[in-house]
Amino acid sequence: MNENHYKLGILGGMGPWATSELYKRIIDHTDAKCDQDHIEMVILNNASTPDRTKALLEGGKSPLPYLNHGIQTLSHLGCEYFVIPCNTAHAYSDKFWKRTKMKFIDMIETVTDVLKEKYQDKKICVLCTNGTKDLKIYEDKGVDINYATNQDKVMDVITKTKAGLDETQKLQEVINEEEKEYDVFVLACTELSLYKDKLNSNSIIIDAMDELVKKIIKLCGKVYK
Repeated sequence: MNENHYKLGILGGMGPWATSELYKRIIDHTDAKCDQDHIEMVILNNASTPDRTKALLEGGKSPLPYLNHGIQTLSHLGCEYFVIPCNTAHAYSDKFWKRTKMKFIDMIETVTDVLKEKYQDKKICVLCTNGTKDLKIYEDKGVDINYATNQDKVMDVITKTKAGLDETQKLQEVINEEEKEYDVFVLACTELSLYKDKLNSNSIIIDAMDELVKKIIKLCGKVYK
């Protein structure tokens, strides 16, 4: 067993269902014939991490010490790469603990690269938390980013999903209300990623978690299927 036995560290718990879904999609989309063909990884379900949006917009407790403690733990366990399946947490990326050989797979950068490459000429609507919106996490990356008219409704879907409710209908309503205006919708909250396969739309739907999974599998030396 070499020093970097674990190819991937997932700093999760933000939220737990989203973390579980990320793990499932990595397994589902890795071209593997047996157990040993899958990615060696560590999952930290750090559910005690304070709410990112409340910290960023309402003066709530900072999640940064929790994030950095998790990064240090993954580093000490010998992970080569790490990811955080929470779009809003990426607002703190420039303050992440840097004394590590681990490489951060940035979900925001991954998604905006796809948008620039394939949808530069399309009108894009990012569905996300208030924190991601107000901190402009997806902006200033060379893509024209817009948001839903009814942002309160989007935030309500996210909050209730974290509480275990199925808000498919309400999220569908948001997309239906905006379809005349936008060509592409980005599910830019990992709670919203849970609804990807339940939505019906004539527009293009880009799921941030899906794009992250593709990047993870490639960087970890496996084949995406």
